[in-house]
Amino acid sequence: MSNQSFRKNNNDFETNTFDGDSGYVSIKSGENLLLELNKNDIIDFEYKQLKQSDTIGKYYRKLNSTNFILYLNDITNKKLSPSNFIIEVDSKGKIIKSERYVNGFYLCCWNNKFDGFGKINDYFFIKSCGTGSAFCSAQLYFFKDVTPQENLNPIIKSLFHGMCETNGKKWWACSLESTFKTAKDSIIFNYEYKTGISKKRKKYKKIEKFDVVYRLKNNVWVASDTTRINQIQY
Repeated sequence: MSNQSFRKNNNDFETNTFDGDSGYVSIKSGENLLLELNKNDIIDFEYKQLKQSDTIGKYYRKLNSTNFILYLNDITNKKLSPSNFIIEVDSKGKIIKSERYVNGFYLCCWNNKFDGFGKINDYFFIKSCGTGSAFCSAQLYFFKDVTPQENLNPIIKSLFHGMCETNGKKWWACSLESTFKTAKDSIIFNYEYKTGISKKRKKYKKIEKFDVVYRLKNNVWVASDTTRINQIQY
């Protein structure tokens, strides 16, 4: 493991970091934010030496605002479970508010290191993974402003369970996939649940499609009908 110290100087922040309504953040632009958030003068690189041009974050502009919401991968301590910061900054890079989000033991539900943070209309979302033996799930936290993770209730997006059902001789897998769209104070998920596939089969025995509307009530996402989604273990 190697250590590298970075200058903690606000003047080091690139004023042209935010080019347009969305984009990516390099170490050169994001390191000082991480150091300020962690109150630490050293960033530990356990698995490789990162370059100043490497990307460690992603950002979107807030609706009707000059401020931005950033996702930054927390590279300050690789010994921790995967975690990241969600940060609101102004156009000059000054931190307005920040929260740390903790993920599962590993990012089994992320297709790449930035796939888990996104924006749809005026909602931002971050993906959290559930992990286990032959199991991976993805839940989404939706927010309009930087909010503590414990104050949000996630919505299930997808899962794969390799030992979901059994006929007494064989274990069968199941998977849940979804797409979603937003409406006023609501998010509509279109789910597809597949069950009954063994290692030797290529097709699922059963495919079921259903929709769930989640409405925001008192800052909590409430499903319009929980009958089917509650029957799926995740």
